[in-house]
Amino acid sequence: MMTTIAFLSLFFGLIRGPYPVELAVTGPVRSVELLVDGKGVRKLQAPPWKADIDFGPDLQPHEIVARALDAKGNEIARAQEWANLPHPLTKVEVILEREKLGPPKAAKIVWTDLKGEEPAARLLLFDGVPATLDADGRAVLPPHDLKSIHVLAAEVDFPSGRSARKEIAYGGEYGTEVSTELTAVPVRVRQGKLPPAGQLGGWLTSGGRPLSVAAVEEGPAQLYVVRSPGVPMALWSLANPTQDLKQEESDRRKNEKALQSTADVWADLTLGRKDAVRIVFPFSERFEGSGEEGDLTDLFTISKDLHPQDRSFPMLLVTARGPVPAGGVRLRFTDAVAVAGLEATTENRRRAVLLVLVPDVKDQSRYDPEVVRRYLATLRVPLFVWCVGDPKPGSAATSWGKVEIIRQERDLRRAVAALREALGSQRIVLVDGRLLPQSIALTPKTAGVELAGATP
Repeated sequence: MMTTIAFLSLFFGLIRGPYPVELAVTGPVRSVELLVDGKGVRKLQAPPWKADIDFGPDLQPHEIVARALDAKGNEIARAQEWANLPHPLTKVEVILEREKLGPPKAAKIVWTDLKGEEPAARLLLFDGVPATLDADGRAVLPPHDLKSIHVLAAEVDFPSGRSARKEIAYGGEYGTEVSTELTAVPVRVRQGKLPPAGQLGGWLTSGGRPLSVAAVEEGPAQLYVVRSPGVPMALWSLANPTQDLKQEESDRRKNEKALQSTADVWADLTLGRKDAVRIVFPFSERFEGSGEEGDLTDLFTISKDLHPQDRSFPMLLVTARGPVPAGGVRLRFTDAVAVAGLEATTENRRRAVLLVLVPDVKDQSRYDPEVVRRYLATLRVPLFVWCVGDPKPGSAATSWGKVEIIRQERDLRRAVAALREALGSQRIVLVDGRLLPQSIALTPKTAGVELAGATP
């Protein structure tokens, strides 16, 4: 009888503390050993193959491995899962078409989507250059050899605003083998330029082991914004202290002249070319108690990509529309920041999270700001916190430590410039294998380079 082992438990959302783990096991298995981040935590001697494991009080990414052992203690099967790392609803794969041991002649994008959506757009990049896709998602690749590393990146966008991305690498040290698991490591270049991937050998390690670098990317950045409901009015008042921002659609014509005037003043306050913004709305769309703490990624609405190139970044924060919280709804800014940080790691893009608050708003989150700060630092997602006006005692802004206070336009200009610089100086280094972000370190060779977002 064939031996198999698989996790029945789902590790979606954000998880900490004790968590139930259940496995499906077949074959001549005498015991199952559970490991978290490489350390044994439980050993199960008989069915039912279930136990609670404690992930600790902090939010941290974890690798969970279940080893099926025979009567002599030898491993005969294993299963692997990940906690507090992305589990996207859409899975994208790149299939290579090749003859014998030569380089592939073509590649095809395939995908599965749990929501059943059909893609609105597809993109395949060969070494950073778009390849022409036919109606079936297939592209003929340009002539190339296997002497150097080549990277294929597939992107699939859906009408709802969701997107998925997959990178594979082959050639060079991989030869004809294909690396289907790549980990994105965001780094910040303090000075000079980052060398090409072929010159980054010995720059990064995981557990003291040198990592193979497949590619370096500097494509468009993705900024996730958690915005307090009072922010549009507060920012508007910086430029229009004597005029209210009309919220009703019927009154919006009264704003047109002032909107254009404000847009002109803020026209230079932009992010990078092609950078995108997604707004995470800080309130749940479910009734209280309808979901478990591990379901947080489903509790918050996230906007489609918004592009500051169409308007300045502050104008985007003022004018972007979205769901309005009903009376009595809990505002959960810290929880929304944690979800934004997790979402920011799904597409292997340059990233950051921005929380924008007003002076008197309160937070009713499950998580503590310091816990979430550490979590984003572990994920290597830079976090910025703004408050438009001086925070009042007991308000949400007072619990975040370092906060950029925006009292007047020059403060706003300074804050936008810092955000733009942080995104602009980032590069994504793709390394071979799926790795825990906290296991990756830079070596002394990386003078002038640091891990992005590494400081809470």
